[in-house]
Amino acid sequence: MSSSVISAALALACATVVVVAAISDARSRRIPNALCLILAAFALGVAFTANDLSGGFGNVLHGILALIAGMGLFALGVIGGGDAKLYSAAALAIPLSEWYVLLGWTSLVGLVLLLVMMALRRSVAVRKEGKSAFSVPYGVAIAGGFVITIFSSVDVGL
Repeated sequence: MSSSVISAALALACATVVVVAAISDARSRRIPNALCLILAAFALGVAFTANDLSGGFGNVLHGILALIAGMGLFALGVIGGGDAKLYSAAALAIPLSEWYVLLGWTSLVGLVLLLVMMALRRSVAVRKEGKSAFSVPYGVAIAGGFVITIFSSVDVGL
C-alpha cells in the first residue's frame, strides 16, 4: 500500500474525529480529551506519511506552537481548554508552512458560526439561569477549518 493511500486514509480518520469533537462541543460545550488524543495520533500519522521526516517534525512544531498559543488564550479566558487542545491536535496534520491556512479557514468558519448564532439568538431566547447567555462552540469552527484545510491545501494524495 502506498504512503499516499495511507495518508489519505489517515486524513479521513482525522476529519471524522474532528467532526465527532465538533458535535460534542455543539451539544455540551465539552470536547473530550480522548478525542483530542485520537486526533493527535491520526494527525501524526498524516504528518509522517505525507511528508519526509523533516517535514513531519515541522508539523509537530506547528502542533506545539498551536498548543502554547491556545493555552495562552485559555489562560486569558478567550477560548476553552478543549478548543486549545483540539486545534493543536489538528495542527499536527498541517505543515508549519501552512499554519495561516488552518488559522484562516478556522477563523472564517468561526465568523460564519458566530453570525449564525447571533441571528438565531435574536429569534430564539437561549438564556439559561446562572449560565452565560451566549457561548460559541468553537470546536465546530476548528472542525470546519480543519476539514477545508486538510482536503484543499495539504497534499495527502486525494
